[in-house]
Amino acid sequence: MTGGGDKTEASSQPDGLIERLHAALPDVYARNYAVKFAVALAVIVVVLAAVGFGSYLQIQERVVSDAATDLEVSATHRADSIEQWRTTTETETIAIAAARVYDTGTPADIRQYLTTAESSQIRSLHYVSTIDDSQIVIASTGTNTEGRSPRAVESAWESPVLATMNGTTSTETVVRSTAYADGNGHSMAFVTPVSDGSGALVLVSRVPTEQFHDGRDGFETQLLTGDGDPLIGGQDGSAPVSQDGLRAATAGQTTTIETGGHVETYTPVNGTSWVVTTSATRESLYGTSRLVRWGFLAVIGTAVVSLGVAGYLFGRHTVRPLRQLRNRTQSMEQGDLGVAISTTRQDEIGRLYDAFKNMRDTLRSQIRQAQAAREEAERSSRELERQNERLDEFASTLSHDLRNPLTVARGHVELLATRLSDPETDPADLQPHIEKLEDAHDRIESIIDDVLTLTRKGASVEETAPVPLESVVTDAWDNIDNKSATIETVGSRTIDANRTRLLRALENLFRNAIDHVGPDVTVTVGLTEHGFYVADDGPGIPTDAVDNIFEYGHTTSEDGTGLGLSIVKTIAEAHGWQLYIDTTYPDGAMFVFADVFSEDEPDWYGTEFEWGRSEAND
Repeated sequence: MTGGGDKTEASSQPDGLIERLHAALPDVYARNYAVKFAVALAVIVVVLAAVGFGSYLQIQERVVSDAATDLEVSATHRADSIEQWRTTTETETIAIAAARVYDTGTPADIRQYLTTAESSQIRSLHYVSTIDDSQIVIASTGTNTEGRSPRAVESAWESPVLATMNGTTSTETVVRSTAYADGNGHSMAFVTPVSDGSGALVLVSRVPTEQFHDGRDGFETQLLTGDGDPLIGGQDGSAPVSQDGLRAATAGQTTTIETGGHVETYTPVNGTSWVVTTSATRESLYGTSRLVRWGFLAVIGTAVVSLGVAGYLFGRHTVRPLRQLRNRTQSMEQGDLGVAISTTRQDEIGRLYDAFKNMRDTLRSQIRQAQAAREEAERSSRELERQNERLDEFASTLSHDLRNPLTVARGHVELLATRLSDPETDPADLQPHIEKLEDAHDRIESIIDDVLTLTRKGASVEETAPVPLESVVTDAWDNIDNKSATIETVGSRTIDANRTRLLRALENLFRNAIDHVGPDVTVTVGLTEHGFYVADDGPGIPTDAVDNIFEYGHTTSEDGTGLGLSIVKTIAEAHGWQLYIDTTYPDGAMFVFADVFSEDEPDWYGTEFEWGRSEAND
C-alpha cells in the first residue's frame, strides 16, 4: 500500500508542474491561439538562430581544418613524388654502373652500352675516368661532352664527381648534385662509382617540376635544401621561409605554420635533406568561410521573414476548419455515421478532412463486411453440419450394405469347408474356390476400411516403397471382374508409392472403365513426362461432367456408389500427386497422374534389376 501511494504521488508531480506553469502564464496566452502561434514562431526563430550560429562556428572550424589538411596533403604528395623519383633514379644509376663493360670495354663499347641503357627518364649518361690526374668524360650519350672535364660540361657536376673519384664513397652509393637550369627545366646529376672502381657514371635526369603544379589555384610549391635555399620552384611574392617550419621538416615532421598573410606546410623528402613547402594566402585558403558567414546571415534573415509571413497565413486558415471537423467527429462518436465530412481545401486540412471521411466510409464498410462475414460463417457452419451428417450416413449405409454380402460369403466358405470333409469330394477342385472367396472377403473388408477412412478421417500415405508400375497394373487387373476387356501397358517404370493404395486406385479406374464403356473396352496404361495415365477407348467424358466427376457420390450408374473416382483422387493427392482428366484426348477418357516423378529422376530399381540379370547371364 505504501509503495502504491508513493507511485501515485510521484506520477502526479508532472501534472502539478504543468498546472503551475499554465497558472504563471498570462490568460491571453492560454486563450488566444494567435498568441501561442506567435510565441512558437519567436521560439523557432531563436532556436534557428542559435543552431545556425553553432553550425556556422562548426563549419568555420571545419573549413579551416580542411584547408590546412588540403595544404598538408598537397605538400606530402609532392614530397612523396620527389622521393619516388629520387629513389627510382638512384636505383637505375647503380644498375647501369654495375655493368662489366667498364672493366674491359673500349670507349666505343661503353658509349654503345650507355646509349642502349638510356631511357625516357634519363637526359644523358656519361662515363668519367682519370687521365693524367684529371677527370675526363670518356664516353657519353650527349653531344660535345667526350674529352671534356665534368666541370667544363656542367659546374654542378664537379663536387659529386670528385667525391666519387677520390674514393670517399663506396660502390652502390649515389652522390647527387644540386639542381641546375637545363634548357626550359631543371636537371640533377646522380654520380656513382662504376664496377671496376676506376671511374664514375654520371646520370643526368630532369627534375619532375610538374610535381609542383597540381592545378590548384593559390597553391605554390617549392623544393628547398636543408638550409632553406630553393632547389626548384619559388617566384616573386612567395612566402618567406619559416625557420621553425624548416627545422621541424628536417627533423622528419610535417608542420603547418601561419606567417602574416600566408599559410605554409613544410614536409621532408625521405632519404634526403630536402624539404617541400606548399603555401597559399589566407584569403584564398579560407575564402569559403567568408561565403559561409554571409550565407548564414542570409538564411537567418530569410527564415525570419518567411516564418512571419507563413505564420500569419497558415494561422489564419487553421482554426475554423479544425473546429468544424471537431464538431462532426463528435457526431460520429455519438453514432451518426452519415454525417457530412467534406471541404474544398486541398492542403493539409483538406487531406485531414479526406482522412476522416475515408475513416468514416471504411468504418461503415467494415461494419457491413462484418455482418456479411458473420452471416456467411453461419451459413458455412450449417452447410458443414449437413455435409458431415450426409457423410456419416453414407459411410454407415455403405458399411452395412457391404457387410451383409460379406456374411453370406463367409457362410459359403464354411459350407465349402464342410464339403471338403466328404470323402467323395476332390479337395483339389474346391480349394481354389475357397482361396478366391477368402481373398474376396479380405478385399471387401479392406474396401470398407478405406471408404470409412476417406469419408470420416481422410486419406494419408505414411510409408512408400519402389514398385514397378506394370506389376501393379497386372495385379489390379487380375483382382477385378475384367470380363472380356483388354489391358495394354505402354512402357513401365519403377515409382515410389504405397502399393496397396496404388492397387486400389487402379482397380477403381479399371472398374469405372468397364462399367461405363462396356465389357469389351480396351484400357491402356502408359507413361507421361512426369507420371503415367490410364485411358480407355470409350466415348469419353462429357464436358459438363468433368468439373464434378471426382466429387463424393457423383455417379451416372443406378448401381454405383459414386465413390470410385473420388477414392482414386484422394489416393493420388495423398501421395502428393495430381489427378486430372485430359480433355484433349480424342479416343476416349484419359486420367493423368502428374508429379509422380521429376523429369530427370533415374529408374534405379529397374536398372539394378537389368544389371543383375545381365551379370547372371554372363
